[in-house]
Amino acid sequence: MIVEWDPARPRKKVTGMIKEVLAGGGIIAYPTDTVYGMGCDLFNIKAIRKLYQSKRLDSKRALSVICRDFKDISTYAVMSDPAFELLKGCLPGPYTFVLKARKIMPKLLMTDKKEVGIRIPDHPVPAALAELIERPIINTSARIAGKEVLTDPRQIEKNFKDTVDIVIDGGIVVSSPSTVVRLLDDTIEVLREGKGSLRNILR
Repeated sequence: MIVEWDPARPRKKVTGMIKEVLAGGGIIAYPTDTVYGMGCDLFNIKAIRKLYQSKRLDSKRALSVICRDFKDISTYAVMSDPAFELLKGCLPGPYTFVLKARKIMPKLLMTDKKEVGIRIPDHPVPAALAELIERPIINTSARIAGKEVLTDPRQIEKNFKDTVDIVIDGGIVVSSPSTVVRLLDDTIEVLREGKGSLRNILR
């Protein structure tokens, strides 16, 4: 099902339906500042496994999470003062920061090194989704593993009709992945250069 949803002017019926799907272990596709994402409740392991299966992802492939704010980040990941200053200069924005995960984070979402990717996109929809259920949501690109990222909500509905419960229509989103930066022990390591400028990282 494709729906239109503006967090600034949310329709009560659509908002209630989205919240019910997320709270009930459903999967939602949504626009971000980089690509269309697919996600579910951070703590619904059944939904997370379904997400892996639908994308044909290796179970060892860690997924990132979308946080509402910096308080959320500090709850789920370790953030030193220098790391906080760097993130504050980049977020919200098209970056994924790989940080040391706290024990509250589901193991399924961590790398072997107990790390987790954190995002706060510069787009109103993802953060509003997390706000609806009052905790982070999973974030992974809307595509089958090994194939191109889907940019059209209609394509997403067609390709994931058996797994995605709701597609939030954000129009055609030009595929441009986030810049991924590992930030451990205050050491900066660029893992992927994407939409986010490295000037904000390597200044």
